Amino acid sequence: MTRFVVGPAREIPPGAVRVVHPESERAGIGVFNVDGEFYALRNHCPHMGAPLCSGSIKGTGAARARASGAFEVEWTREGEIITCPWHHWEFEIKSGRTIFPSKSRVRRYDVELEEPAPGSALEARLRRGVETVPVVVEDDATVVLLLGGGGA
Repeated sequence: MTRFVVGPAREIPPGAVRVVHPESERAGIGVFNVDGEFYALRNHCPHMGAPLCSGSIKGTGAARARASGAFEVEWTREGEIITCPWHHWEFEIKSGRTIFPSKSRVRRYDVELEEPAPGSALEARLRRGVETVPVVVEDDATVVLLLGGGGA
Protein backbone atom coordinates (compact mmCIF):
# COMPACT_ATOMS: atom_id res chain seq x y z
CA MET A 1 0.00 0.00 0.00
CA THR A 2 1.34 3.43 -0.94
CA ARG A 3 0.98 6.40 1.37
CA PHE A 4 0.66 10.00 0.23
CA VAL A 5 0.96 12.90 2.64
CA VAL A 6 -1.76 15.48 2.10
CA GLY A 7 -0.72 17.93 4.82
CA PRO A 8 -1.73 19.09 8.27
CA ALA A 9 -5.34 18.25 9.10
CA ARG A 10 -5.92 21.80 10.34
CA GLU A 11 -5.38 23.04 6.76
CA ILE A 12 -8.56 21.25 5.61
CA PRO A 13 -11.31 22.72 7.80
CA PRO A 14 -14.79 21.16 8.10
CA GLY A 15 -16.73 21.62 4.87
CA ALA A 16 -13.59 21.93 2.74
CA VAL A 17 -11.81 19.78 0.17
CA ARG A 18 -8.18 19.66 -0.95
CA VAL A 19 -7.33 18.06 -4.29
CA VAL A 20 -3.94 16.33 -4.41
CA HIS A 21 -2.19 14.60 -7.28
CA PRO A 22 -0.31 11.43 -6.31
CA GLU A 23 1.62 9.95 -9.25
CA SER A 24 -0.63 6.88 -9.25
CA GLU A 25 -3.85 8.90 -9.75
CA ARG A 26 -3.83 11.11 -12.85
CA ALA A 27 -7.23 12.73 -12.16
CA GLY A 28 -6.26 13.65 -8.61
CA ILE A 29 -7.93 12.82 -5.33
CA GLY A 30 -10.14 15.11 -3.28
CA VAL A 31 -9.70 14.89 0.49
CA PHE A 32 -12.82 16.13 2.30
CA ASN A 33 -13.39 17.12 5.91
CA VAL A 34 -16.98 16.27 6.86
CA ASP A 35 -17.55 17.43 10.45
CA GLY A 36 -13.99 16.52 11.48
CA GLU A 37 -13.90 13.15 9.68
CA PHE A 38 -11.76 12.80 6.55
CA TYR A 39 -12.77 11.04 3.33
CA ALA A 40 -11.10 10.81 -0.08
CA LEU A 41 -12.68 10.44 -3.53
CA ARG A 42 -11.21 10.22 -7.01
CA ASN A 43 -11.53 13.60 -8.74
CA HIS A 44 -13.37 12.07 -11.72
CA CYS A 45 -17.13 11.92 -12.21
CA PRO A 46 -18.12 8.49 -13.59
CA HIS A 47 -20.83 10.10 -15.74
CA MET A 48 -18.69 12.14 -18.17
CA GLY A 49 -15.29 12.57 -16.51
CA ALA A 50 -15.72 16.01 -14.95
CA PRO A 51 -13.36 17.15 -12.17
CA LEU A 52 -15.85 16.10 -9.50
CA CYS A 53 -14.09 17.59 -6.49
CA SER A 54 -14.36 21.12 -7.89
CA GLY A 55 -18.14 20.85 -7.52
CA SER A 56 -20.27 22.22 -4.70
CA ILE A 57 -20.25 20.61 -1.27
CA LYS A 58 -23.76 20.79 0.09
CA GLY A 59 -26.68 18.78 1.43
CA THR A 60 -29.69 17.35 -0.31
CA GLY A 61 -33.46 17.33 -0.16
CA ALA A 62 -35.37 14.42 1.38
CA ALA A 63 -39.10 13.78 1.51
CA ARG A 64 -40.61 13.67 4.97
CA ALA A 65 -44.17 12.64 5.83
CA ARG A 66 -46.13 14.98 8.07
CA ALA A 67 -48.62 13.72 10.65
CA SER A 68 -51.38 14.76 8.24
CA GLY A 69 -50.03 12.37 5.61
CA ALA A 70 -48.80 15.18 3.38
CA PHE A 71 -45.18 15.20 2.34
CA GLU A 72 -42.68 18.00 2.49
CA VAL A 73 -39.10 18.29 1.33
CA GLU A 74 -36.56 18.92 4.02
CA TRP A 75 -32.90 19.90 3.57
CA THR A 76 -30.64 17.25 5.12
CA ARG A 77 -27.06 15.97 5.18
CA GLU A 78 -25.47 19.40 4.88
CA GLY A 79 -21.79 19.10 3.92
CA GLU A 80 -22.07 15.38 3.03
CA ILE A 81 -22.80 15.65 -0.71
CA ILE A 82 -20.52 16.64 -3.62
CA THR A 83 -22.24 17.84 -6.80
CA CYS A 84 -20.58 17.36 -10.18
CA PRO A 85 -19.85 20.77 -11.72
CA TRP A 86 -20.86 19.68 -15.23
CA HIS A 87 -24.18 17.83 -14.94
CA HIS A 88 -25.00 18.13 -11.24
CA TRP A 89 -24.88 14.44 -10.37
CA GLU A 90 -24.73 14.14 -6.58
CA PHE A 91 -22.49 11.75 -4.66
CA GLU A 92 -22.15 10.90 -0.98
CA ILE A 93 -18.70 12.01 0.14
CA LYS A 94 -18.50 9.22 2.74
CA SER A 95 -19.25 6.33 0.36
CA GLY A 96 -18.74 7.64 -3.20
CA ARG A 97 -22.24 6.44 -4.15
CA THR A 98 -24.82 8.48 -6.03
CA ILE A 99 -27.72 9.72 -3.95
CA PHE A 100 -30.12 8.48 -6.63
CA PRO A 101 -30.54 4.80 -7.57
CA SER A 102 -27.58 3.97 -9.81
CA LYS A 103 -24.66 1.57 -10.05
CA SER A 104 -22.35 4.53 -10.69
CA ARG A 105 -19.97 5.44 -7.93
CA VAL A 106 -16.75 7.32 -7.40
CA ARG A 107 -13.65 5.46 -6.26
CA ARG A 108 -12.85 6.22 -2.66
CA TYR A 109 -9.61 5.91 -0.74
CA ASP A 110 -8.84 5.21 2.88
CA VAL A 111 -7.63 8.18 4.91
CA GLU A 112 -5.70 8.17 8.18
CA LEU A 113 -4.71 10.88 10.61
CA GLU A 114 -1.30 10.32 12.13
CA GLU A 115 0.14 11.97 15.21
CA PRO A 116 3.55 13.63 15.03
CA ALA A 117 6.85 12.26 16.24
CA PRO A 118 8.59 15.51 17.21
CA GLY A 119 12.23 15.79 16.28
CA SER A 120 12.30 12.81 13.93
CA ALA A 121 14.29 12.83 10.69
CA LEU A 122 11.03 12.38 8.83
CA GLU A 123 9.56 15.49 10.39
CA ALA A 124 12.57 17.47 9.13
CA ARG A 125 12.10 16.04 5.61
CA LEU A 126 8.46 17.03 5.61
CA ARG A 127 9.27 20.57 6.61
CA ARG A 128 11.51 20.78 3.52
CA GLY A 129 8.53 19.91 1.31
CA VAL A 130 8.76 16.16 0.72
CA GLU A 131 5.24 14.89 0.08
CA THR A 132 5.44 11.13 -0.41
CA VAL A 133 6.94 9.15 2.43
CA PRO A 134 6.40 5.73 4.01
CA VAL A 135 5.39 7.20 7.38
CA VAL A 136 3.78 10.53 8.13
CA VAL A 137 4.87 13.08 10.70
CA GLU A 138 3.84 16.73 10.78
CA ASP A 139 2.32 19.21 13.22
CA ASP A 140 -0.74 18.05 15.22
CA ALA A 141 -2.13 15.45 12.85
CA THR A 142 -1.48 14.78 9.20
CA VAL A 143 -3.93 13.57 6.63
CA VAL A 144 -2.61 10.53 4.75
CA LEU A 145 -4.14 8.86 1.71
CA LEU A 146 -3.71 5.09 1.63
CA LEU A 147 -3.53 4.39 -2.09
CA GLY A 148 -4.43 0.89 -3.08
CA GLY A 149 -6.80 0.53 -0.14
CA GLY A 150 -10.39 1.63 0.10
CA GLY A 151 -13.10 0.60 -2.21
CA ALA A 152 -15.33 1.22 -5.14
